[in-house]
Amino acid sequence: MFKSGSARRSVMVLKFLCIMLVINLIIFVDITRAVRETGQPTDEEHSGPDSSPLPSINDKETPEPTSPVISPIPTAQPGSTDKPHTPGPSGEPVETSAPRPSKEPWETMSPEPSKPGDTGQPAETGDPDPEASKPVTQSDLSKIYKRKEEKVAYLTFDDGPTSKFTNKILDILAEENVKATFFLIGTQAEQYPDIVRRQYEEGHGIGNHTYSHVFKEVYKSPDSFIEELYRMESLIRSILNTDKKFRLVRFPGGSFGQELAPFRERVNDEGFVYVDWNCVNGDAETLDYQPPEKLISRLKETIRGQSSLVVLMHDSLGKQTTVEALPEIIRYLRSEGYRFALLPGSRGY
Repeated sequence: MFKSGSARRSVMVLKFLCIMLVINLIIFVDITRAVRETGQPTDEEHSGPDSSPLPSINDKETPEPTSPVISPIPTAQPGSTDKPHTPGPSGEPVETSAPRPSKEPWETMSPEPSKPGDTGQPAETGDPDPEASKPVTQSDLSKIYKRKEEKVAYLTFDDGPTSKFTNKILDILAEENVKATFFLIGTQAEQYPDIVRRQYEEGHGIGNHTYSHVFKEVYKSPDSFIEELYRMESLIRSILNTDKKFRLVRFPGGSFGQELAPFRERVNDEGFVYVDWNCVNGDAETLDYQPPEKLISRLKETIRGQSSLVVLMHDSLGKQTTVEALPEIIRYLRSEGYRFALLPGSRGY
């Protein structure tokens, strides 16, 4: 009888344990189902049409940047006031007062440039100026401001390309049979690679004006500046489908001032060379509207008898009157005996 009672108790305990196990399994299954219904989406849900990655700058329409007022030292604080450089009587830059935009509208990043080979055949058609395709040192480049053997004008355009104005400028240059050097911003070149190819195919020079042109990023440190230059050079080579080096640089705002001395030194150490200007049409000296006549007058003021001119102009948004003034500027310089040339190193080498 004792053994029989013990056996019955064991059976009851086993039944009880089995019942508890079943109940726990049911509770676990219910909890798991609830978590799936209210928790993170599954992999299938991630692949749906509403879960695509955030758009890049090239996936949506963005305004073309307006040209910043030229400043000797970049400022990190929005709303600050800088002084743009204009050439003095000796051709060296002097400072004049003008406000600077409080915000640069292109302060966004674009995706990495495409790899070489994505753009078809190389966009090279022969060099109109052999000097522009030879390696150049900083010492050689610095001599162009004081050439005395002849009168030479180097037309330069910064902050492009833009669809609205760069093509118009190229049309005028083609009609006048004049070559110019374009200092490109990377975010703009990514949007308009066909214009970059047109510039090069038509014999113009290409310069590096940094990838972003965002002062607080570009001038964060010499390392940041060099990273911008290398990224921009890689983009130019990709667009033109070439392995040439494009080492001609123009600092955003100019390379002037002691504070930028470490940047200038680092640029040269990395094999780049930089150029500023000694003549302007004044299209970046103020944010106010300037008629073509005023731009022409400003150019004449800043020539000051110099035999070699590096003329600063812009092809960014808002420079309609620069386009309108360009034919007269070209005619005036010709009448004064200047020939037009590309900046050394601007065709790559």
